Amino acid sequence: MSRSIFIVVFSLFCFSCLAQEQDSLKAIRKNGNWAIQYVVKPGEFIRMLALRFSLSENAIINANEPEKIRSIGPGSVIIIPIQPENYFTVKQPLGNQSELYYKVAEKDDIGILSTYSGVTKTQMRSWNSLKGNTLHPDQVLFIGWVKMIPKDTSNPATMMAYPSHKKKPAADSVKAPVSSGFDTVYARQTMNGQNILTEKGTAVFFEKAAKGGIYLAFHNTARRGTIIKVNNPGNGKYIYARVLGPIPETKQFSNSIIGISESAKDALGVSDNKAWCELSYSPN
Repeated sequence: MSRSIFIVVFSLFCFSCLAQEQDSLKAIRKNGNWAIQYVVKPGEFIRMLALRFSLSENAIINANEPEKIRSIGPGSVIIIPIQPENYFTVKQPLGNQSELYYKVAEKDDIGILSTYSGVTKTQMRSWNSLKGNTLHPDQVLFIGWVKMIPKDTSNPATMMAYPSHKKKPAADSVKAPVSSGFDTVYARQTMNGQNILTEKGTAVFFEKAAKGGIYLAFHNTARRGTIIKVNNPGNGKYIYARVLGPIPETKQFSNSIIGISESAKDALGVSDNKAWCELSYSPN
């Protein structure tokens, strides 16, 4: 019994850490509202987190025990409250927002979770492509959007850069990993397929040297470094491509959802410069 409890606790911890690492935000239920259990990173402090999540400092302070606030430091786990000013049930036209997810617990039902999100059960089903009201423990549901400034953004109010990960050299200047590594990164980013977005549309192939089966891509919403799985539904062939940046605003890429290195055409079984494809990738 004790071993089973340990495995469950360890699994939940790993899920939380992985979601945090990829900035794919996972909510918890706290005092009738959603909240985020956030792992503090080096260089972060309360004011900086308040700016990042569009909250007042007092909102964060009041959501946590005093001793947690006094001892805040790298690795500390604090509560980031979800409030009307930083939570949306309709995606906003401007940026600075991240999708929020919830892992279903034993006694959860769609009515309770819809109430927490302030939406109807119909909307909750639509968000998550549910055919009924039945939920299963450990099922991951999308529950809305949180206003959140990206880490590599300078806050216009303070002109203070948010602490960021160390910058990586441009993709063209580094030695590319072997192609078999992309599926591993994809699995990590998408939590082994539990946390993905899907799209269908036209892929455009552009001239870009690619060595050893490494494919690069342009995409407008997936952030740089995201691994996108590109599937050709006509023959079942697929590849993994690493995002370089947004799709160039040129006629060549008109009405496309992704640009992919031309060298991927053979792997996908494509002969034309455009092809219908299905994409799956991490939402953050």
